[in-house]
Amino acid sequence: MSFRLLLTLPVLLLPSVGATYAAPALWQVSDEDSSVWLFGSVHLLRPDTEWRSQTLDKVLSKADRVYFETDLSVEAQMAVMPLTFELGFNRDGRLLSELIGTDLTDRLREAADRYAIPMATLLTMKPWMAATTISTGPLLESGYETAHGVETVLAAELDEDRLGFLETPAQQLSFLAGGGLDEQIAMLEGTLDTLDVMQSDIDEMVLAWSEGQPEQLGEIFTAQMGSYDQGMVERLIDMRNADWVEQIEVMLARNESALLVVGAAHLAGDISVVRLLEARGFSGERLQ
Repeated sequence: MSFRLLLTLPVLLLPSVGATYAAPALWQVSDEDSSVWLFGSVHLLRPDTEWRSQTLDKVLSKADRVYFETDLSVEAQMAVMPLTFELGFNRDGRLLSELIGTDLTDRLREAADRYAIPMATLLTMKPWMAATTISTGPLLESGYETAHGVETVLAAELDEDRLGFLETPAQQLSFLAGGGLDEQIAMLEGTLDTLDVMQSDIDEMVLAWSEGQPEQLGEIFTAQMGSYDQGMVERLIDMRNADWVEQIEVMLARNESALLVVGAAHLAGDISVVRLLEARGFSGERLQ
């Protein structure tokens, strides 16, 4: 998955910070008689990244329900596997090279060789899937793993009846695969353009996240998304934020004590979930 998506989609970062205290941003959003909490996450982390805090753990303990973007359990991912193949692989006999041309194919082959990703497999994929796959190379090489990501760690601590999900895995696949061919090729080209600086960009974003600087994170993220087609940006960020706001309004209306753990990029910038809720008259308070 492209590293940009590590702050937006978990279906699928930071060098060691030792004992440095980490306090990623946590908000409380309230109406007249109830509140929900929102915590920005990173979906892959190194094992030595510090991000837990007493404030977060206190909220986690008292929330009746904890919502994640989607179900990351093995069962859920296996169930969506047939759709992944349907949406991510060419089924008409054409190779990826026929869709993206010689120059981009050569660049992809060079990256595949560098990260030991089989080119034969990439050639069976659609451009968005190839982009997602090739971007895992620098991440794995740098030691970032889903096993240490925020969602994986927190979900393992919760009973099943406390788990909630804002989207299905199938919906998340549709956000990536929903664009036309030109949009997908732009995603692949943008991914290849940033492979060499991916490590430093990840470090900057996750450092901003871990130090509780969502606006700085948002600026870096917005700059990195510049190579993506606007339609994909809208699907990955704008449309999903708007949908989550609707769901949160329902939670507040029924006085549900809920903690939402979503990609940090969704809680940064002018169209963050928190700002959209504030625009609807709810009050937002930064807890850490």
